[in-house]
Amino acid sequence: MNAALAILMMLTLISIPNTDDTIDFGRADGKVSDWGVLSDNVMGGITSSNLAYSDDALILTGDISLANYGGFSSVKTRFNRIDLSQYKGLKIRYRASRQSFAFTLENSTNWTRPNYKGALPKSSENAWTEATIAFKDFAEYQIGEPTGDKLDPAILTSIVRLGIITTEKKEGPFSLEVDYIAFIR
Repeated sequence: MNAALAILMMLTLISIPNTDDTIDFGRADGKVSDWGVLSDNVMGGITSSNLAYSDDALILTGDISLANYGGFSSVKTRFNRIDLSQYKGLKIRYRASRQSFAFTLENSTNWTRPNYKGALPKSSENAWTEATIAFKDFAEYQIGEPTGDKLDPAILTSIVRLGIITTEKKEGPFSLEVDYIAFIR
């Protein structure tokens, strides 16, 4: 394999499931550490958010503010086409404190278009939790509001971004640590 082909293959795998269907977070070799923060600051809010990586996990911390119509923080992949149609859902290992979270799927780069959320079960304060969320249980949202519709399985062929977002719009500090996300068939 030539160097250009090897680099192209590596870039294709950034932020998407690898050959074993798992996104394994952390700074250690072979782990994913390229997700980014997106908070209400993009629309004038003043929530503070910080993203870091331990050797084995993604760590999102911050302080939610409802000022200026704010109230959310999230971590997301870069835009990149991902076909999840061969999967029925995902398994995620995480621990969270002081906020509820949801896993998100987007099939458009336009933020005004619908996106899809699968709620992460609330865990005991700061206890590791492993949850499975079926794609059939993801709800459709548009600009943060539920539409009443569910995820249409046809969109799973054209996902452009994955993420995890706070869902309570509750002021105060929070933390989220994610070990891995495994896509299940």
